[in-house]
Amino acid sequence: MPPNFALRRARKGTGVLPPNPTRWEQEHNALDVRHELSLGLDVQLPHAAPFGLLRDVYVCSNKELRLEPHQICYFSGQNSRKWSGMCIPYPNGTTLVLYNGDHPERRVRATLMEEFFHLWLGHRPDRLRLLSSGEGSRDFDPTKESDAYGSGAAALVPYKSLRAMLSQGYSVNQIADHFLVSEQMIQFRIRVSKLIRLRRRA
Repeated sequence: MPPNFALRRARKGTGVLPPNPTRWEQEHNALDVRHELSLGLDVQLPHAAPFGLLRDVYVCSNKELRLEPHQICYFSGQNSRKWSGMCIPYPNGTTLVLYNGDHPERRVRATLMEEFFHLWLGHRPDRLRLLSSGEGSRDFDPTKESDAYGSGAAALVPYKSLRAMLSQGYSVNQIADHFLVSEQMIQFRIRVSKLIRLRRRA
């Protein structure tokens, strides 16, 4: 979806962007989605809601797939630790967003937001290669992955609310519980938003 540049210009000086210009594009991506959903910055993001902004996209876990016994090995056992989610485009124009149903809810939320932003930002799908042994490989574009994860994290944990909660003395654990994300994600958001000193005071 093309950005609303007028809306983005209007955000300057309102305290919704962190003092880290290298992250502003990701912050704007996140704020754009919350704006489209009419969702405040201090409330928990329903992780399924953003997919309603996309056409012909379906979300399900690997546990919902009807798999043959020889296919289950790709998603279970030790392999279940190696993947979190993926977008699978079909020739008819639909896209399946598949996530690992064995992962905890907080990790699933992060996974789905990352996959959502791959679609929202129009990223070209990676090529995936699977072997009969259950091993596999895929293309990897670090810039694309950083943009999708960073935008997803900013959508789940908006900067303005994070800063306010730290200023009020909330702990990392309390903030993670509030937004239903992992403590690692809160630490990531604190780091990229340059709030480390504020966290130490909290």
